Amino acid sequence: MNPKVYLASTSPFRKALMEEAGIHFEAIAPECDEKSIIGFAPRELARRRAELKGFDVASRLKVKGLVIGSDQVLSLEEACFDKAQSIEEARMRLRQFSGRVHTLHSAVAVFEVDPSKKMISLVVSDVVDVGMKMRTLTDETIDQYLKTDEWRGVVGCYRIEGEGRRLFDQVDGDRSEIIGLPMAGLKKTIEAYLKTY
Repeated sequence: MNPKVYLASTSPFRKALMEEAGIHFEAIAPECDEKSIIGFAPRELARRRAELKGFDVASRLKVKGLVIGSDQVLSLEEACFDKAQSIEEARMRLRQFSGRVHTLHSAVAVFEVDPSKKMISLVVSDVVDVGMKMRTLTDETIDQYLKTDEWRGVVGCYRIEGEGRRLFDQVDGDRSEIIGLPMAGLKKTIEAYLKTY
């Protein structure tokens, strides 16, 4: 049996990126609490959380395969941010980002699993940083954007693939890096692995 590719995420955005890349995979929800990892610099925080989620799914896999864990942390100067839990928190967050550059730290961790050999091996652990300069936003603009509900479930309280693009004068960086699953290197890793079988 050929090994399979597993995405340690149920994020519809990350699943869509994998599908767009033409990768056949199965999504499995991690059962760990990545928020239990705290106290690290933003890049390291994203890396460790991606590794935790990937390893959690890898340790439960009963067949040979490749498991992809991912995570995204946002930083503004010295502060780290996770997903907003309320519209009030999202409003405050967008006010903080207004007119300033924040950084998205998108981490990916890839594990090779072979249960017959009792092997779980970390083959890739990488973080890509993307600077995002937001326009100076009025309270009216923020309130109008929040009505789209795009702030829900995303670390920056915006969706660059939706109306959130209007919050920026210019967007640099690859779309997949901004969404939180850097695909360029990941696709090459998956293809190289599958060619060995």
